[in-house]
Amino acid sequence: MEKLKFSEEANIPLEVILLLASGLIMIVLSAVLFSVARGALPYYKDGVYGLLLIIYGLQLQTVGRNPIRCVKRSWSVLIPGISITSIGFVTCFVPGILGDIPKILVIIIFGVGSIVLFLQLFFSKDMYQSWKTLGCAIYTQLTLSCATVYILGVLIAVLIAIRMYQPGLLSTELLAVVALLFGIVLIYLASVQQKVYQVRQESEISTKTACMSLDTLMGVQYGVYMLVCGSLLVPVYLGLLPFAVSAQLGALLVLLGVQALVIGHMMTLTFKRNGIIILVGGVFVAVGAFAVIVPDILVMHLAIFIALFNIIGGLYLLYTLIHNLLGSKPTSEEPANKPEGNDLRLLILLLALAVLTAILMIIIGLAMLFNDLIPGMSLAIYLICFGLTLFALFNVQSCARRKHLL
Repeated sequence: MEKLKFSEEANIPLEVILLLASGLIMIVLSAVLFSVARGALPYYKDGVYGLLLIIYGLQLQTVGRNPIRCVKRSWSVLIPGISITSIGFVTCFVPGILGDIPKILVIIIFGVGSIVLFLQLFFSKDMYQSWKTLGCAIYTQLTLSCATVYILGVLIAVLIAIRMYQPGLLSTELLAVVALLFGIVLIYLASVQQKVYQVRQESEISTKTACMSLDTLMGVQYGVYMLVCGSLLVPVYLGLLPFAVSAQLGALLVLLGVQALVIGHMMTLTFKRNGIIILVGGVFVAVGAFAVIVPDILVMHLAIFIALFNIIGGLYLLYTLIHNLLGSKPTSEEPANKPEGNDLRLLILLLALAVLTAILMIIIGLAMLFNDLIPGMSLAIYLICFGLTLFALFNVQSCARRKHLL
């Protein structure tokens, strides 16, 4: 990969970033499985399947990568992507609630998808044009690394299917080795893909499309997360369902990491997408994946960290709103055009939703720090309201941007 200066804006395509995140998750999974084989760590199987579905759903939404081809981000890929991510959340949060459905989905994605992509790799009409554009050396690296990823994907699907019907047939060490190889090859493929983008001088996937901007899309993930989490906590507090707290917190940390990797933001905090933020995002993804896969070890630390993150994010959002409202007057002598009518009402609604979002973030953060501050059922309702508020906020924000009010 091109040498990255940590203080400068990182020119790394989204597909490369998500390949790196997927590779990190597989390496973390491998390390956990090796420890499980020695009896050193517990192992949450539903968390693994849920985490794989979350990452695949995010990849589908951001770069349009599906088992058939890479397509432009649109509702035809956003709706399935959000659905798969939601299924991943449910799988992580409530052990066994969906039975074998998550396993079957992972088998289809890794198995059937990898077979289709493997066949396309050798029979697609675009491959000859790629060979002419990239040159023999890079083309060979790309072909071999893609083929290896697809073969390992099929192998993982086969191993999962065997574990479903013959749980004791395969050793944990074998699964750990395959996961490690898959993670290494994914990271190598990411480095090759970076070379491909440099040779072709392709532009980054647009952060703005007719469907939904990338900023809005990554923000919507928090709305989905909060809505799913709050809805599931209602039967949990009624004593009807179990709940994996560690996986819940780990999944949120993975979301924070992916958001930092993709757009350089984390909740309401905005950063320059440079090497430091990419490193932080990678650490968040790795630690979050560990918390999802290994239950209970990091719960206390993650709860405090995420609580403080929510409080700081809410306070920063309030500060930003106040600063923008009371900011310095324009230097131009000509009076600025003031919004009127529907435009003014839209901005007022946007401001109200932003204030409500900031307040809910602070309240939820305080509730995580002080367990008795909000009763359990009330906290579930707060999370549902927070998720719906985020949906409304990003919808109104998108409308304001289309009207060039922001």
